[in-house]
Amino acid sequence: MLIIKCIPLIKHFLRVMFYYKINFIFTFGVPLFSISYTMRSKIFQQPQPLPTMEMILFWTGYMIVLYALLGSGPAIVMLREDQFLKQFVFISGNRWTVIAAKYSSQLIVLLVSTWVLDIVCSVFFSLPFITLLWITLAMIFICELPIYALFLFFVALNVRQETIQPIMNILIFFFIALTWNDFSGIATVDHIITIINPIDYASQVGRALLSRIFPNVIFSPPSVMVLATCIYLMIGLFSIKRMKILPIFRN
Repeated sequence: MLIIKCIPLIKHFLRVMFYYKINFIFTFGVPLFSISYTMRSKIFQQPQPLPTMEMILFWTGYMIVLYALLGSGPAIVMLREDQFLKQFVFISGNRWTVIAAKYSSQLIVLLVSTWVLDIVCSVFFSLPFITLLWITLAMIFICELPIYALFLFFVALNVRQETIQPIMNILIFFFIALTWNDFSGIATVDHIITIINPIDYASQVGRALLSRIFPNVIFSPPSVMVLATCIYLMIGLFSIKRMKILPIFRN
């Protein structure tokens, strides 16, 4: 029954996502450009597969986080303040259906985007496509729901629609900066960063999956990743319970 109710909303949210095509520059274009530029001397060559796949998995983590951020709390806040959220809740019957539809729509676009990225990278760098695909798909199905739940915390805040975009930009740059800083000498700090930084969390999950092929890959302890997953899901559940349907700042 929930799936049947979600289908019309999923179609609507997909149309909205494809309408704002500029978002694909940041969600898909930035990873593709960064990988291609960094590895430009290795295109159509056969570089070392491990560092190349590690880079691809980092940017896959970036895509997971950015799609989740764009499709979760901030998007729902905008729907609420534009008075669409109460209409969707009325039509679908409850808030869970709306959230499930938003999650499903961004998940579909994320899956297509990573599939295309895997194809391009496999062709450019002579990587095993099936291996790369199953790792990225596993990353998505492990990480996407907890990270999506994390960003639902926006719906529990009394935040104005106009302040959403600056906050999102700051968060993304903050997460990337945390990931690129090297705290490898301090294990406790690394573990804390894995928990508070969803890009690093997704990347560590990807590295753990990659270690099944390359045993020398170093990644965070599974207990740290499980703890991060539980925290993200708890934040999401708490936020949904505090979620307001009616606009806060509009009459």
